[in-house]
Amino acid sequence: MRRVLVTRAEPGASETAARLNAMGLVPLVSPALSIKTFAPEADWPPQSGERVIFTSANGVRAYVEAGFPVSVDAMCVGPATTSAAVEAGFRAIWNADGNSDALVEKITSGFEPDDGAWVHYANDAAAGDVCRRLNAAGFAARFVPLYGARPTQRPVSLEQLQTGDVILLHSAKAADAVLGWLAETPVETGKLMLVAVSERAAEPLKHLQWHCVSCASGPNEEKLLEALQIALKSGLSSD
Repeated sequence: MRRVLVTRAEPGASETAARLNAMGLVPLVSPALSIKTFAPEADWPPQSGERVIFTSANGVRAYVEAGFPVSVDAMCVGPATTSAAVEAGFRAIWNADGNSDALVEKITSGFEPDDGAWVHYANDAAAGDVCRRLNAAGFAARFVPLYGARPTQRPVSLEQLQTGDVILLHSAKAADAVLGWLAETPVETGKLMLVAVSERAAEPLKHLQWHCVSCASGPNEEKLLEALQIALKSGLSSD
């Protein structure tokens, strides 16, 4: 059976693995990143009138773990993040159904600068990019680095991949980590398929030789699994 190396961070990796099992595939859960939630600082909780922004389900989980209130309005980047926010019980939730560009567009086109301020809770690597773009459009917005995602050690499962197997990427940061793994232990990538949630996520690894590279048409898991199906139909048989 065909193996799929799942590089997504937990707990999402196990969720993806369950879906791959249902597709008749063999998931090799090997998170490329470990998530570390930082101790909250005094000014991190949302202030009166602030709406919150999430660009990942991990951001929602870190927010809830920090004990911050869910009785606020939340703008979410896509379906998985929205689902996490719904489960957490946020007061009102908007789904940008895309990437950070779509999220910024949804705010700037659907709200006025004097409607209230925004606070973006995210991975420290996000570095306030969303807020800078909102600030440039006249919106009050601040960035809170609630958690960090750090590369993990190379997994043994990387060496178990055989002809026709797949490396599945959920982010560019995960791709950077996988590139580090491959630098430590060269793998014959020409016999493998690379399937990524976006062109940007695939970019760090596209210079390598692959049997095929398939990128999702939208930045969410549904589209990612569609891209996986396209790759699986490419005709490369598994060992």
